[in-house]
Amino acid sequence: MNFGSLFSKQVVVRLNSSFLMAVPVIVFILIGGVYFIVFVALLAGIMSWEVTRTVCKPKNYFIEIGMGFIVVSLTIVFGLFFVSSFSETNFPLFSSLLILAAFIIRKVHSVARVALGNLIVVFSCFCMIWLRSTFEVELFAWILLSVVATDIGAFFFGSIIGGIKLAPNISPNKTWAGLLGGILSSLTVAWIFYLFWLEANNPSLFIMAIILAIISQVGDLVESAYKRSYKIKDSSKLIPGHGGVLDRLDGHMAAGILMSFILQYYDGALM
Repeated sequence: MNFGSLFSKQVVVRLNSSFLMAVPVIVFILIGGVYFIVFVALLAGIMSWEVTRTVCKPKNYFIEIGMGFIVVSLTIVFGLFFVSSFSETNFPLFSSLLILAAFIIRKVHSVARVALGNLIVVFSCFCMIWLRSTFEVELFAWILLSVVATDIGAFFFGSIIGGIKLAPNISPNKTWAGLLGGILSSLTVAWIFYLFWLEANNPSLFIMAIILAIISQVGDLVESAYKRSYKIKDSSKLIPGHGGVLDRLDGHMAAGILMSFILQYYDGALM
């Protein structure tokens, strides 16, 4: 076991950045409403910029800023006027079109890939706004904290135990031990929320905790594969120790889309 890696300078920087990021996130989640919508829209704009600047070769600042503005505007408009229409009808339609576009666009012109990347960002942010506005804050907090706990558990278990690589060609640092640690951490968070805040069916909540842990790691791997295809380590350098906003929120994006899908079609999944 390797405990020395837990006390490295990089870990200290990551922890400091995490604490600083946690403050505004907690505040805007608790406040909700238009403030949360604008906060998510700003995050969406930053992620849009990260996607666009990565894909666009050569760099085009007009496209980068323009796409970011469009993404921010779409997210705010959706949150203010259309969140209640995010229903069983348009959710699968949008999802199907997104998946179809992913297979068609992945090998074509960079402008099309920029559009696809921004669609994914927009859709995941729509899901987050819908979840926060439709369900109690405790449920939304549990979803987010499950992803955070998964990241923390995966990092610590992977760093200490190491072992067999999970996907060496995509993300060399991820291990099966890390995935197990992430699942255990997610289960711990579910247990705490079950005891104090969520009125949920015990087995269902723990099953969903495992699914959330796995899907958040899948989201992380998908983003790692995207970065590897462009030969970059981080989507940007905005967050010391973490990279970019997209690097920090990839698991949340995947978890938000999955939970929106489940709660749209089976809102008794946790009850």
